Amino acid sequence: LLILGIILGLLGHFYKMGLFSCKKLYAKIEFLPHWLLGLIPLAILIPIAYFLPLITGPGSRLILDLPEMVTKTGWIMLGTLVFFYLLRLVFSIISYDSGLPSGVFLPVLTMGALIGAIYGLFMVQLHLLPRVLVVNLIIFSMAGSFAAVIRAPFTAIILITEMVGSLLHLMPLAVVAFIALFTDQLLGGKPIYDSLAQAMEGKNGVSKTASGYGDQLTVPVYESSQLVGKKVAEIKWPKGTLVKVIHRSSKDIIPNGQTEILAGDMLVLAVDSGQRGEVYNAMIKLQEVKFDG
Repeated sequence: LLILGIILGLLGHFYKMGLFSCKKLYAKIEFLPHWLLGLIPLAILIPIAYFLPLITGPGSRLILDLPEMVTKTGWIMLGTLVFFYLLRLVFSIISYDSGLPSGVFLPVLTMGALIGAIYGLFMVQLHLLPRVLVVNLIIFSMAGSFAAVIRAPFTAIILITEMVGSLLHLMPLAVVAFIALFTDQLLGGKPIYDSLAQAMEGKNGVSKTASGYGDQLTVPVYESSQLVGKKVAEIKWPKGTLVKVIHRSSKDIIPNGQTEILAGDMLVLAVDSGQRGEVYNAMIKLQEVKFDG
C-alpha cells in the first residue's frame, strides 16, 4: 500500500504538470482561432471511439469492466492496461486544455483505477499478491489518485467508501490517500483547482484577488438572481474575490471572463482571510435575493 501510494502521488503530480504544459503548447498554435481548438481532441477522439469505445467517455464503463479484465492472466493484459492508462492520460490533458467544457473529476478516478489494476496485475505476475486482492487495489487507487490531484484526502476516502458501500476498506483507503497526498506535497504540488484558478487570475476578465487569499465561500445562484445570464467579466465582484470554480450539474467549470452564469450554478469564491463575512453580505446584495437561514 505504501508503494502504491507513492506511485499514485508521483503520477498525479506529473498529470498536473502535463495540464499546465499542454496549455503552453495550445497558446503557440496560430493556425486555428481559440474557439476552434476543440477540433484537435475531436480528431483524436474519432479513431479511438471507433476502435476502442470502452475507454471513451468519463470512464465509468471502464472502471466497471476492470474487475473482469484483471481475471485474465499474462503480460499481454498488463500491457493493454498500461496502454489504456497512457491513452486516457494524454487524451485527458489534450481535451481539457483545449478549452472545451469538461472536468477532471471522473478522469482522475478512472486513471487511478487503471493504476491500481496495473500495479495489482504486476504483483500477481511476480507471485507477490493473490489475484483476488487486485480489485481492492483498484478501489484504493481511486482514492489515492483523487487525493494526489484534487488534494482532498478526506473527501476521497468518504467518496470511495460511499461508492463501495462498505467500511471494511476505510483504513487502507486512508493509507493510500495520505501517502499519495504527502508524495505530491513533497514534490511541491498544489490542489489542481487552486492552480488552475491562479493561472487565470487577472486574465480574461476574471476577478483578481488581493494577495494571499486563504478562504473560500460557496454561493448558490437562484432563478431570480440578477447574476443569471451575465458573463463573469460583466459582474462587479466584491473586492478581493476570485471565482475559482462553478459547479454546474455534475461538472466543475474553471471560468473565464466569457463564462455565462446560469440559474442553479454553485459559485466557489476564493476570498481573503477575514473577509468572508463582508463578501457574503456583498453577494446577498449583488443577487438581490435573501438567503434563508
